[in-house]
Amino acid sequence: MTGGLGLTLLAALGAALVLGTIAHRLRLPAMFGYILAGLVIGPFTPGIVADRDQVLELADIGVALLMFSLGLRFSLSKLANAGWLALVGAPVQVAITTALGMLLSMALGRPPLEAFLLGAIVSTTSSVVMVKVTGETNLETTIHGRIAIAWSLVQDLLTVLMVVVVAALAVESPTPVFDVLRSLAIALGFVIAVVVLGSRVLPPLLTRVARLGSRELFVVAVAVIAIGTATVAASVGVSVALGAFVAGLTLSESDLAASVIGEVVPLRELFATMFFVSIGILLQPLAILDQWQIFLLLLAMIVVAKSIATAGIVLGGGYGPSVALRVAGLMPQCGEFSFVLATAGLQLGVIDGQTFSVAMGATIISILLASPNFFASERLGDWLQRRGIFRRPLTGEAPASATLRRHAVVLGYGQVGRTVCRALTTRNFPYVVIDSDYPVVRAARTGGVPIIYGDAGNVEVLHAANVDTAAVLVIAIPDPLAARQALEYGRGHNPRLEAVARAGSEPEAIELRRLGAGRVVIPQRELGAEFLRYALRRFGVSDREIDVMLRRAT
Repeated sequence: MTGGLGLTLLAALGAALVLGTIAHRLRLPAMFGYILAGLVIGPFTPGIVADRDQVLELADIGVALLMFSLGLRFSLSKLANAGWLALVGAPVQVAITTALGMLLSMALGRPPLEAFLLGAIVSTTSSVVMVKVTGETNLETTIHGRIAIAWSLVQDLLTVLMVVVVAALAVESPTPVFDVLRSLAIALGFVIAVVVLGSRVLPPLLTRVARLGSRELFVVAVAVIAIGTATVAASVGVSVALGAFVAGLTLSESDLAASVIGEVVPLRELFATMFFVSIGILLQPLAILDQWQIFLLLLAMIVVAKSIATAGIVLGGGYGPSVALRVAGLMPQCGEFSFVLATAGLQLGVIDGQTFSVAMGATIISILLASPNFFASERLGDWLQRRGIFRRPLTGEAPASATLRRHAVVLGYGQVGRTVCRALTTRNFPYVVIDSDYPVVRAARTGGVPIIYGDAGNVEVLHAANVDTAAVLVIAIPDPLAARQALEYGRGHNPRLEAVARAGSEPEAIELRRLGAGRVVIPQRELGAEFLRYALRRFGVSDREIDVMLRRAT
């Protein structure tokens, strides 16, 4: 049956709640449950049929808020901190995957523009799925996690550009190249106008609303800015996605950005749910069986081609196989921005409903395969690393550590590492540092610090630090993978090596102790202990009794 807006919302959100909960229980992204909910209430399955047009209109708001929040979280400083590997590697990987997907799709008889869109759809990756796959709350603290997240951010920006290009090419014209350039010029002009005017108007406007002290009015103002800018963009021929992204971008450097993000997230999650439900409503399950060749092609592009391209680029960037394969293992899946691209192509008439269903089917299956792909990549990367295959060349001028004996090897030159090094310098104890952040290494060398640029888990780098004859290994990095690799290599080649390490959780600490760490520090636990010690002293509890309580607690 078909009902009004209330019934549509009830059916969509009710099904999304039930199936999203099941997906969460199965350790799958909730979006998978939402898409399945759309399939359940869609026209291609028996039972209740929600109003498709109403769902699609609500889904447009979801796209706008999704892109608005992306713009809010984006900043030039974050992009610069992503490093050259993500800034260069992500566009190269997207270009390779898109071009290969386009060529193979055309070989199967697809028109050039449709083939280009299909290649673009499979070239992107979801950072949300990455976090779900790894199950790591500290993904950004690992080398492969930082690279993969930055890689995904650059892909998201390229998705915005590809939506503009596809919209321009979708209009039949004798001068397609000119039309693309004109559309890009219009989009660029729109971006400049909104950034220049918006950065002067929107932050002061939100500041005035914030001064009223009404949270409700602040939420309304944020929604008006996000949806209003997207609507204006659509009226001048620019995509809704680009308009909403630019609106968020104008506020990203404002001191109200954190508050805006906090208020927009609930709205985004609600309407983004409707967006994923709309994907399910548009899906035609039988289309996948009818066009199984293109389905398998797209799935192979996502799982195989994208992984190979990514691994090759990361290896070429100087990282070892363990890191490269882990980054590649996070890439063979697609997510929300593939859905944005596919939906834009369907609305523009670039692809039909059946092709849309095939592309989305491949995307959904790639999400289901994400966890086993990452698991297999981890094992393969570690196996290659142990056997010295694809060894990483040392980069930069290393200090003269070959003659060091009974020295300390400090992994990481962050706040903890610098504190350790200052103390060692004060007592004239010899040491050498390893760090993978080149600007940090360059600055440290200028200050006379004996430091090697490289991955702390790489055997070649550890050998250059002469860990075989070291007395102490100080693992001050928050990367659990590199910490385990360094400890395993160090203790394996130097059984007398004393090691102290940091860990992010108790399971990490147990593993590091098993590998031979004499002392493992969990920063959050130590912080809690100091808070407790201070508080109990105020109540007159002695230090001795406090120590007993802390030992029992751990």
